[in-house]
Amino acid sequence: MKSVAPVRVGALTFHYLNNVPIGNEEKIFAEMDKLNETEKISENNSTIPYIVFVIGESATRNHMSLYGYKLETNPLLQKRLAAGELIRFDDVIACGNFTSIVMSKLGTFAEKDDELNDWIYKANLFDLVKRAGYKTFWLSNQSHKGLDGNFDAYFSARCDEVLFTDIFFGTRGLDGLLLEPIDKYLAQPQNEKNFYVIHLTGQHSQYIERYPPEFSKFKAEDEDRPEESWRQKVAEYDNATLYNDFILDEIIKRFENKNAVVIYISDHGEEIYEGRDFAGHSFEPVGNLNMIEIPMFVWTSKIFRETYPEKVEQIKSAVDRPYRTDYLIHAILDLADIHTTSYDPTKSIWNKNFEPRPRIYNDKPYQKN
Repeated sequence: MKSVAPVRVGALTFHYLNNVPIGNEEKIFAEMDKLNETEKISENNSTIPYIVFVIGESATRNHMSLYGYKLETNPLLQKRLAAGELIRFDDVIACGNFTSIVMSKLGTFAEKDDELNDWIYKANLFDLVKRAGYKTFWLSNQSHKGLDGNFDAYFSARCDEVLFTDIFFGTRGLDGLLLEPIDKYLAQPQNEKNFYVIHLTGQHSQYIERYPPEFSKFKAEDEDRPEESWRQKVAEYDNATLYNDFILDEIIKRFENKNAVVIYISDHGEEIYEGRDFAGHSFEPVGNLNMIEIPMFVWTSKIFRETYPEKVEQIKSAVDRPYRTDYLIHAILDLADIHTTSYDPTKSIWNKNFEPRPRIYNDKPYQKN
């Protein structure tokens, strides 16, 4: 694999710091190091050989046939659902409308109502699973630069192996660019326990740039918006969703013969001319519920289902529970049997002690339609 000259930051090897806007990195890494020492692991019974955390981008479940959308945008995931491999969660919402807001919560114990920078003073998932014996991988088709990219940069720096496509390939292109690096990493000798983070570009605008020509299945005439330009844009989004279905299926294929679990969510959703002249995502006070109504599923391999039948049943029992993604760190640690100072079983969606919490969006209680 093409190598990138490493830069040493304290105890870390940061392979791309020279490409990240210089700001508060030194302070942030110092806090991360301190928290890594003070956050106690009270229980570590982790044995799952492969935990794969796939983070999508700008995917609303309301344009996924996996969730009943009128166009067949998820033929491959639907097959896996029908085969009993895939467990679909029906009432999960994002904890924010923007990647930067969500990533700060996904990667740490910070929550939606915390102050903007509180995440700096919360323990992060990647240090914890690493301390629990997992080799950690971060593969991203997002940028490691700019406001949103800072969180990819901060969190990936805690991992053992890091690859950003815009460094490896010189550009950020289609999500298919990640498949070859996944193959190369998996071809190397693997640890007993491995934790993969795969961050997609997904359905981020411009939608037409998120899929190759052969995925141009849907046309403007397939859509029902009043304006021709709107219908065309929606068709492009649906084609990007179709390509995302292909990418997720390809990622899953790479773990089919392993004792593996794959967790997929999108960082946030997207509004595409849902009753007004707007496509994209915006700040919460002017947002649309499509911006937070996201997909979440868990896929398990045959080996995993045979090894951990209790875990599979535990996951299945939780599919209708109301959830928000700032609590997901608790669910991942719970699944991995890693308990820490900040871990709370009542915030893990598949824990028997789970307690639903109010979900507020734009100052109103969120209720699934």
